[in-house]
Amino acid sequence: MADKKFTADGAPYTVLPEAVLAAELARHANPQSFASTDVVSIQPCPIPDERTQDRYRVAEWDLPGGRWRFQAVCDGHAGHETVDHVVAILPGALEAALAAHLAKGPYTPSDVSDVLRATIAGVDGKIAQDLLDLFPGGVDAIARLSDNDITSIINDGGVNSAKVLRCMRGSTVLVSLISPTLDVWVASLGDCQAVLGVKQASGEWDATVLSTNHNGTDASEVARIRGEHPGEDECVLSDRVLGAIAVTRAVGDFLFKLPAIYTTRIFMNSSPGFQFARKIADFLGRNLTPPYMSAQADVQHVHVQGGSEAFLVLASDGLVDLSGDTYGNDHREPSICGKKWVEVLGRKERSGNAALYLLRDAMGQAEDPVSALLTVEGVDGRWMDDTTIVVTHL
Repeated sequence: MADKKFTADGAPYTVLPEAVLAAELARHANPQSFASTDVVSIQPCPIPDERTQDRYRVAEWDLPGGRWRFQAVCDGHAGHETVDHVVAILPGALEAALAAHLAKGPYTPSDVSDVLRATIAGVDGKIAQDLLDLFPGGVDAIARLSDNDITSIINDGGVNSAKVLRCMRGSTVLVSLISPTLDVWVASLGDCQAVLGVKQASGEWDATVLSTNHNGTDASEVARIRGEHPGEDECVLSDRVLGAIAVTRAVGDFLFKLPAIYTTRIFMNSSPGFQFARKIADFLGRNLTPPYMSAQADVQHVHVQGGSEAFLVLASDGLVDLSGDTYGNDHREPSICGKKWVEVLGRKERSGNAALYLLRDAMGQAEDPVSALLTVEGVDGRWMDDTTIVVTHL
């Protein structure tokens, strides 16, 4: 008979024997393999409204000069509309932009970096423009409209509603490109994480973090925002933009990018609206000189020597949280958790889907803690952050 235990909060869970536990983890994580890439994505909470807001995409593109590999992890927040739009639009837009640039002839690494930055910013800019086009008179026109006028425009249950909701929700973006010559680019917007592992001749593995952590605990990000908003002491408050959101760069989130009237007159009249509408008023008074959030991705480039044993890990911040809980609090630091991920995946005894192997290690090897994450009962909301892992073997 399965053993019943209780979490520290008193919630019951069932301790599963290893064979059952492994099968249950695979059921929740849905491991997939695409040529050289292994993927898992998990949110064990069964409540429909708590379904995962993580998304991923993996593709191979035949472009001028050879086959390129594309991977992306996007972590949505406040809803699904923006993250769904990003994973639907961004891959095709990036493939077209890259193909057009490569068709011109020789390119430099900075050229590809520029294409990545421009394409991601372009997706965000189009989301904004779709909303602005609904109110061509801008702020002054919005101020003259009645609530009925506004709701008749935005709550059509179709195209206009979708345009508004994409502005109200947000998504981080982590994208990697691998060229036929094993040049690797990683573009990051938000707090997902990328790490490259390369095996050296000595047998040791080197770990290189290729993403940038864009959140309110990062000193350089805080300095950037404060520099853009001099005299506004509360532009970053309690490690959050305007005291409200942890990430400092994302697609969407136009509450933090447009004047406050767009929130008070448009977003607050949207149906569906915000899950926590009452919290909006807490920070709107700080929205004085937007934008406070950026859609400019940081891009890093490295070249991997041909013949090297190497892999690239892209992960949503759920893996960072698991790493901190299982390996120790300092493993939330990008360089530390990245080194640990490379160590785990570089083990000689590793087998099977690499992403699933890393997920299990980060959740814990003992049956008890993993069982608690998968079988806990009677919890009203999610008890584990959405976690997505993409591992590509170079």
